[in-house]
Amino acid sequence: MMKKQTILLFIPGVDLPKGSVIGIDILRIAPLDGAQMLSNHDITEPSTHMALERLLPEARADVILSDMAPNASGLRDLDHERLVTMCLSVLDLADKVLRPGGSLICKYWDGALAHKLQQRLSSMFQD
Repeated sequence: MMKKQTILLFIPGVDLPKGSVIGIDILRIAPLDGAQMLSNHDITEPSTHMALERLLPEARADVILSDMAPNASGLRDLDHERLVTMCLSVLDLADKVLRPGGSLICKYWDGALAHKLQQRLSSMFQD
């Protein structure tokens, strides 16, 4: 059995890329060293987009990583619709703040609206 390992690498004299980490959650987020948090913010609200833009260096992001999901209702179609709506909101945000050539990662559950999300993704990203 292999054990999980964390490896930190320090190379003297080598400048590594630096960046900013900004977390957004509708719930309270515990502070994390080196990151800025927007607790109690709803990503689907334009006011959250504006708050994020104020925190971003040059109001642009290289990567948007979304692991959000709605609270499960137990109704597959409803949960799917809610998640696709959240993903579309992330795409609205990406359209505003993602640098050209930037990356977006979001999860969604397959369902009746998946094609709508895939079409929007295809129109925004070439590869």
